[in-house]
Amino acid sequence: MAKWFEFEVQALEPIFIKTWLSIFPYFLGLHGSSYFLGVVEMTTVILLIVGFKCPLLGMIGAGLLILTGLVTLSLLPQLGGLDSFIFKDIMVVAIGLTLLKRDLIRWKNNL
Repeated sequence: MAKWFEFEVQALEPIFIKTWLSIFPYFLGLHGSSYFLGVVEMTTVILLIVGFKCPLLGMIGAGLLILTGLVTLSLLPQLGGLDSFIFKDIMVVAIGLTLLKRDLIRWKNNL
């Protein structure tokens, strides 16, 4: 959740410049792009937490988790080699799929 701080904005700058994500700073600026990612991440976390009580919101949160992981993994060809950044997102996608399955079962049982 460091997307709100200058050090994270500076860390994201090379990623925004070298990848297809360069469209974000074009429309939102560098800081706005970082803030946008922060809002998406915070929304995902809130939906996952609320998902403990409401499976439908949990499914939306899990979908966002999977989507953010896949977006990061899509940067692999442009960023080069594998590192912990990429391995983390492989785990994020796997966790998102697990949570989605769990919430789907809970939602189906509540119908």
